[in-house]
Amino acid sequence: MKKVLVTIVALFLFVGISQAQNKMYMNIGGNIALPMGNFGDYAGTGFGGSVQFEMQFTPQVLGTASVGYITWGGKDFGDSKWTFSAIPILVGAKYFFMPSGGFYGQAQLGLYMFSWDAEVSDHGKLSYTDSEFTFAFGPGYEIPLSPKLMLDVSAAYIVISDLGHIGIRAGVKFGL
Repeated sequence: MKKVLVTIVALFLFVGISQAQNKMYMNIGGNIALPMGNFGDYAGTGFGGSVQFEMQFTPQVLGTASVGYITWGGKDFGDSKWTFSAIPILVGAKYFFMPSGGFYGQAQLGLYMFSWDAEVSDHGKLSYTDSEFTFAFGPGYEIPLSPKLMLDVSAAYIVISDLGHIGIRAGVKFGL
């Protein structure tokens, strides 16, 4: 799976470099992650940040590549306490429903590199790390703040085996 992700990122960069006349953007924002299902039994609300590079291919389609960091507060279970963190690395696209911007749909795929720690009174501190393939999709909206600055607000359902969550993001997008 990692070979597939590396191939997709390399293709994205190759197309981006060969199409240098395309508009490019940087999008820096804060994230909230609401754990779902079984993950919600062990983790509280997550907070973090992310940086997203965007390249316009057509007036309605932008390619995206992002990296971030999210940490979830753990919940206490008798004599144990859990904490979780992740580094998401994703590539994907945004599709604007109107050429002038505004509402869009997005889809991304990539890896989440998870680590979790548990403090158990009988066993001390336990740690574990793992990488999980992920797929994310959802809506978003961009609000112009000035000719070169936008507020980007989005939500996504992040599908990761037993660690799925809903991500909410607000970022500032500016042209490069």
